[in-house]
Amino acid sequence: MIYGYMRISTQKERQTTDRQRITLLQYAEENSFTFDDIVEERISGTVKAAHREVFKALKTKTLRKDDILIITDLDRLGRDADDVIAELKDLKAKGIRVIALDIPYMNEFKKAQDSSIYNMVVDIVITLKAHMAQQEREKTVSRINQGLAVARAKGKTLGRPQAELSKVFIKEYEKFMSGAYGKISALQFAKIQGIGRSTLYKYINIYENKQSSEDKQ
Repeated sequence: MIYGYMRISTQKERQTTDRQRITLLQYAEENSFTFDDIVEERISGTVKAAHREVFKALKTKTLRKDDILIITDLDRLGRDADDVIAELKDLKAKGIRVIALDIPYMNEFKKAQDSSIYNMVVDIVITLKAHMAQQEREKTVSRINQGLAVARAKGKTLGRPQAELSKVFIKEYEKFMSGAYGKISALQFAKIQGIGRSTLYKYINIYENKQSSEDKQ
């Protein structure tokens, strides 16, 4: 059995899968076969394949061993490179062959008929896809690090902005430190202020850092 899967990442009616359908039908005519069915799905490309209802139903209820799934673009198979790789591996394990018309060698109908050739081709595609995904991740990390370095060079403070202490807390904390509250614990002081212990220690740390900074000036 031969199936086609089309996806567009919008719910707008003016956006259609016509281009994909025409491409799939031309491919079928060129290779002298007829699709048993072509299904389409309107869903964001950010949604993982496992959460796409139409694709999930096609994979779990329709496709069987030795069936062929044809798509116009390999990336329509998943949300990102990792998702595409996972789907390719899963379909291969189930004995389902994927033809992606935008991928050289993976778009040849005759090669998909030969299990040994198909398995070799799809393994190469998975390896290349994984390598490209890793390179993209490394580039992203590199760009982030470069941006942070530039920000530091310009004297920008990175991370979340430090909380500002209210004048009321500073006044009460200094009274606590001077003994004006009597012999009470820090936890009791926190309860009086209506804050938790962790919040108190965070405020104390901010207070002490501020005091240390002012002493150095």
